[in-house]
Amino acid sequence: MSPSAKPCSTCGKEVAPATVETMAGEEAGLRMSIDGMPVLRCGEGHQRFVTPDFAIRLMQAITGDGPIAPIDAAVQKGLFRKRLHCPACGKELGEPAAERAQISRPLALGGGAAFSVRIELPKYRCAACAKECLPPEAILGDALMKASVHAFRSAALRPT
Repeated sequence: MSPSAKPCSTCGKEVAPATVETMAGEEAGLRMSIDGMPVLRCGEGHQRFVTPDFAIRLMQAITGDGPIAPIDAAVQKGLFRKRLHCPACGKELGEPAAERAQISRPLALGGGAAFSVRIELPKYRCAACAKECLPPEAILGDALMKASVHAFRSAALRPT
């Protein structure tokens, strides 16, 4: 155990670096898969993030300063019944297309081992102008956060 790593908060045993081979979560049509993520694991199999702020830094690395994906976002309109509209022509969008946008990012946070994050997003195609777009960034950001929580829970990761 490194000098800065606290013992397991569940059983009090020593923790050591390990990786979670794969974990996945889904929310509002957004699917997130994380492969080879570094964790701290005790002898009993309890797992936690390598640093307390790891999940926050992960989200910051994925979202960065720009949009999640290099495709234009739909425009959300409506006060009570919100609808998505094409960013090019303004027509209302129907259901998402069968084809999904896919993003894959290799990450290494805090000098730890590299791991990969794959995100699949619902993609819309405007029936009027054939423009492809994604849900608005606010919707994607919320869905990404919730999908990551589902992924972490699927791997039984504890925050501290």
